[in-house]
Amino acid sequence: MSDKNMRAYVPKIKFTLEEDERLTEIIERIGTKSWRLISLEMKNRTPRQCRERWINYISPQLRNDPWTEEEDKLLDEKCLEFGSRWHKISEFFNNRSGNAIRNRFKLRQRHELRQSHKLKKQKQKKSTTPAPQPIKNENYVEAKVEVAAPACPIDQNENKLFDQLFFKFPNDPFELFQFDQASAEDWMESTFQV
Repeated sequence: MSDKNMRAYVPKIKFTLEEDERLTEIIERIGTKSWRLISLEMKNRTPRQCRERWINYISPQLRNDPWTEEEDKLLDEKCLEFGSRWHKISEFFNNRSGNAIRNRFKLRQRHELRQSHKLKKQKQKKSTTPAPQPIKNENYVEAKVEVAAPACPIDQNENKLFDQLFFKFPNDPFELFQFDQASAEDWMESTFQV
C-alpha cells in the first residue's frame, strides 16, 4: 500500500480535552482559513476532522443554551421544507450547528414517540375491563342456566334444497378432471338436477 493510501485512512477516535484545547489555541493563532495547516499542527487529525470538530462542537460562536419554542417551530417548518439536510437548515438558526439541529430533532422525535406509547398504554388500560371476580358471599347461590331450544326450528328439507343449489367440491381436487364427457354430463344432471 502506498504512503498516500495509508494517510487516507484515519480511524475515528474521539477528540480528547487536550486536543480540543490545542485546536482552539491553533485557531486563535492562525484562524480558520487553512484547515490543512491546522491539521498539520494537530499532527494526528485530518483537515476535515479539525474543521468539523471546530464548526460543530468547539467554536465559541455556537449556542448551547436551551431551545426556545420559536426555534422548535422553525425547526419543524424547515424539516418539512428541506428534510434531513441539517446544515442547510442550520442557515436559518442563529449559531446552531447542523449537528445540534439534528440532535434536537431526534430528541424531540424520541420524546414524541415515548408520549404516543404512553397514551396508547393508558387507552388500553382504560378500555380493558377487569375480568369478573367470583362473588364471595355465604348467601350467594350459584344458579344453573339451561339453554332453551332454538326459537326457529331447522327444517332439514330446506337444508337439502340449499345444498343442491351450490356446487359441491369433491375432497380430492383431481376428481374434477378425471372423467369423460358422458360422465361429466351425468354428474352435472345429478348435481344440478337439470
